[in-house]
Amino acid sequence: MNVMAFWLYLYSTRNIVACLLALLAPLLLFMGVIHDYWLAITVGLYALGYAIVPATAVNIDIPHETLSFEALLKTVEQLLQQKNSHLPPEAVQHLQRICQSIQEVLPRLHEQSIVDDNVFTIRQTLSQYLPETLHSYLALPAAFRVSHALQNGKTAKVLLVEQLSLLDEQIQQVVVNIAKGDAQALLANGQFLEQKFKERSFLVVR
Repeated sequence: MNVMAFWLYLYSTRNIVACLLALLAPLLLFMGVIHDYWLAITVGLYALGYAIVPATAVNIDIPHETLSFEALLKTVEQLLQQKNSHLPPEAVQHLQRICQSIQEVLPRLHEQSIVDDNVFTIRQTLSQYLPETLHSYLALPAAFRVSHALQNGKTAKVLLVEQLSLLDEQIQQVVVNIAKGDAQALLANGQFLEQKFKERSFLVVR
């Protein structure tokens, strides 16, 4: 087990519950309820806690890139509704603004003749950047997200909010550029975000 895997397990709900259950044995020993085999009972209680808590599973469907913009946006909005209880309020606000910005520009995408390269940012945001970033965050143990320092001393929660804030700002700029018909600026936005979101794991040091 590598160091990061150790930390992830240490913060996992399964380990926390197992440890709390295992503490019953020393407590019963100090209370005089049990006298012998307390260590074996401690191990047994930990194993019981480990067994009764299922491993955390995160299932986020990554939308197919060939879907229409409306279908991609609907998928992300449904994802937000299902997962927002596990996301920081600041992250939810950025996600809502991102969806609103894209919703705002959808009619223009149909009205104007814009080549695929110029709307790369919106399609990648809906089909990859958002779902994969959220999956990477939600796959981490809840306690790990908010307390374990990762990149530059920042927790996964802080990194998530920073990434979504950046994406929020860039998508708003895309909306402005599409309204202006500024193809070069659109392309620059897309290249900038492609580089920033090239690696969407919170466990990779940048």
